[in-house]
Amino acid sequence: MNNKIIWGIVLLALSLFLKPLLAIVGLNERLFGLYWQGETVFSLNPFLVRIILAVIGIIMLIIGGMQAAKKKK
Repeated sequence: MNNKIIWGIVLLALSLFLKPLLAIVGLNERLFGLYWQGETVFSLNPFLVRIILAVIGIIMLIIGGMQAAKKKK
């Protein structure tokens, strides 16, 4: 199996199960924010992070599938 296909599957799985995984590991949503002296400088919505992971995963699957198709020819 192509390396990019594997990464695509991993990223899609992460996007689906991000919140439960963070809870299991003991991290909270502050992970997606940048804090300086107690104030929020930059913050990403966890839902937005899940969408970004899913989109990157789908792109990796498409690229991996195209590479696998080229190798078979």
